[in-house]
Amino acid sequence: MKALKNILRRQQASHQLIASLCDSLKVRIAVISDGGRLLFGQPDPSQAHSFPISENGSHVAVLKSDKTEGQQIADLINVLATKELEKRKIGSEVLGLYREINMIYDFSEKISEKIDIHSLAQIALQEAGQIIDSSHGRLFLYAPEDDEIKIAASFGPAQDDPPYDKEQDHLLRQIIERGTSAIVPYHELVKYPLLGFLKTLMYAPLKVKNRTLGILMLGSDEETEFTAAALKLLTTVSLQTASAIESVHLYEKGLQEAREREEAIRKIHDISTKFVPYEFIHSLGKKTLTEINLGDQVERKVTVMFCDIRDFTSFSEALAPEDNFLFINAFNKRMGPIVRKNNGFINQYLGDGFMAIFPGKTIDALKAAVEMHRSLEAYNVERQEKNWRAIRMGVGMQTGKLIMGITGDIERMEAATISDTVNTAARIEGLSKHYGTSILLTGDCMSELNPANQFDFRYLGLVQVKGRKKPLEIFECINGDPGDLYGLKIETLGIFDEGMEQYFKREFAMSALTFQQVLKQNPADKTARLFLNRSANLITQELSEDWRGVETMQLK
Repeated sequence: MKALKNILRRQQASHQLIASLCDSLKVRIAVISDGGRLLFGQPDPSQAHSFPISENGSHVAVLKSDKTEGQQIADLINVLATKELEKRKIGSEVLGLYREINMIYDFSEKISEKIDIHSLAQIALQEAGQIIDSSHGRLFLYAPEDDEIKIAASFGPAQDDPPYDKEQDHLLRQIIERGTSAIVPYHELVKYPLLGFLKTLMYAPLKVKNRTLGILMLGSDEETEFTAAALKLLTTVSLQTASAIESVHLYEKGLQEAREREEAIRKIHDISTKFVPYEFIHSLGKKTLTEINLGDQVERKVTVMFCDIRDFTSFSEALAPEDNFLFINAFNKRMGPIVRKNNGFINQYLGDGFMAIFPGKTIDALKAAVEMHRSLEAYNVERQEKNWRAIRMGVGMQTGKLIMGITGDIERMEAATISDTVNTAARIEGLSKHYGTSILLTGDCMSELNPANQFDFRYLGLVQVKGRKKPLEIFECINGDPGDLYGLKIETLGIFDEGMEQYFKREFAMSALTFQQVLKQNPADKTARLFLNRSANLITQELSEDWRGVETMQLK
């Protein structure tokens, strides 16, 4: 009835359209609700013809007319009412989507603050129970060291639980091994001893990578049915919880991993710092290493590149130190020649990456970065043929002045670079992981590129990196992405740029929808997902008048 009242009373255009049609057909009408209320026109004794008006398939009013042509007007009103209902439905779905995004983002923030399994499990279960109406919940975790399934968190009357038995353990193991989400029909609940007293039940696995860490169950003692949308939400909560639990596991092993990684990096670093690149010596105006002296220095405008092997800690823990050394050498043997080919040199090896300097044109550095990623793609094909794990890398670049020189003392000298340019390039490489990009460069680099149209870029806004007073513009060069991902980013480039423009105009609801369009075509676009989450978070926040979208980053 609301839709009908809206088009007959509030929508001037609809009102005028109906009145115009009445004049054209020379018909006098009156629309009267089932309750006897006049909604349109004027009643007249001559209006002997009646035509039904429906809304959502239900009779809500009648159109009285003095002629049979009143049927055309009734048909028009029915069509307008249907369109009004469709518009309201779309609006309700969009609002529901916003709420879901906000709930998931808030949940992510809460679990990110916890560093122990018990607190994570409690928060995950509580949040799931609040988002999805339920009376009971249990979060089970599988402990491989004990080969046991344990209750990590629960809510609902504990006295309702039957004793834990082997049959129950066997069923839970089957669910965990399957690793799928499901809504359990009422007639099958008898198979679930732990929550078998409930009227409805659903569960989702705590899944990370190719492993299932446990299961999250929700149930209700009322005769209500869980929906597919509720199961989707529970699955999302479970996946986020699993990632957080995995992070805690890594944190708990952190000290041992750090020592192993430190030792591996130290060995590689000790060897690499014994050599000074010829290009470094040449930049000092010298021809051979024997000509350099302590204190030699020169100021140059260069482009500094930092390259980092992604997830090196988790990658290296499976390898012995010697194998790590061989792996790093194999990686550097591929990348070093590409740097030199493009008029650069590697100034320092950093264990899980390196720092390179390009004394000539900035475009040399960008060409090298793209070619390095192409080489890595080919290398990963070889690794996959040997059933070895594929590797990824990130590149960050900055253009500016630096001091290259020889520092130390008379017994121990070292080639050194001292400049804010170096520090900034290192920060940009760190940001490339945060933004989910293969190649990240600053506005200073972009201004020096000539010609820049050889490459494809996406503008990512301003960041305030640690150690700098002024924010930096950053750009993603997508040419280094694998073929399929690059193609999808090209296809969605216009949509992505539109989303960024809306974001900086503070049109966060629109930018969230725009970035969702990008992710619909390209779910692997980590940068679009980052700005979707930012947009969703900013929808409900009050911003200062001078807000420019500057992201403050404290990482080194």
